[in-house]
Amino acid sequence: MTKLRVGTRSSLLALTQTRKFVADLCEVHPYISIEEVHIQTQGDTSTEPLSQSTTPGLFVSELRSALLEGKVDFLVHSMKDLPAAAFPGIVTACVPLREDARDALVSNGHLTLRELPADALVGTSSPRRAAAVRRVRPDLRVHSIRGNVDTRIHKVRTGEFDATILAVAGLNRIHRQDEISEYFTTEFVAAAGQGALSIECRSDDAKTFALLRECNDRESELITTAERAVLLGLNAGCSTAIGASGHFVNSLLSLTAELAVESTGEVASVSQRLTLRNPSLRSATELGLELAAQLAAHPLASRAAWS
Repeated sequence: MTKLRVGTRSSLLALTQTRKFVADLCEVHPYISIEEVHIQTQGDTSTEPLSQSTTPGLFVSELRSALLEGKVDFLVHSMKDLPAAAFPGIVTACVPLREDARDALVSNGHLTLRELPADALVGTSSPRRAAAVRRVRPDLRVHSIRGNVDTRIHKVRTGEFDATILAVAGLNRIHRQDEISEYFTTEFVAAAGQGALSIECRSDDAKTFALLRECNDRESELITTAERAVLLGLNAGCSTAIGASGHFVNSLLSLTAELAVESTGEVASVSQRLTLRNPSLRSATELGLELAAQLAAHPLASRAAWS
């Protein structure tokens, strides 16, 4: 029997999505045994607002160190936590089938964003979400919020905040979708890679790579590659109010990207479509980089924190 060790954060969401992937992997490879290794990251202990962090990969650095040191054999990440640039010695082995990529509102009284009373307090640690709230409801207050999904919901239910914005995927994975007051579609362009997982292993570990690769979903991989190329092209970081959302239907890869000014909600939006007769990650990357170049050339870019 092949024995592998998976590295994961110990939050409820991280463990839930890790165990789901491990179950799927073991279904494909019933002869493997997997040990779960919990790793605490700087993002789990830091109290500073995420958008103010100067540390790339706040939730992944310690995990990647454990992988490179041979303490674990592969990692399960929320893709949107990963810096866009490739990391030396580590490769993405697979992108499993993506969950719902949308954002959702959790509010007291199950009010929608437009129904919230003036001056209501909305908690989010995302510059992208903060900009969208200010664009739709400039009369609301927006303040940074920290904590895992359960903690953020609790802060709303106890009245510390009137509402918060969370990823639908995370709420679905921990079975808290009943908390959702509103699903966002056109108002919010989701974060690049939101709802997707990235499964990493060492680049020189061909055996583990081959095992993990069998759980790859090609469409999810193509779409998220295009989305994350937007971040790469802009050298976007935690303080960047940027969203990227792609779709792949009948050989047509569509991508929309938005760059916003967090303090005002002003936004530059670009979209493009590319027919992929022979879909490749290179073509998806080129599409994302093209949209990044368009955003960088937009007059609004000089006022958006994107580098």
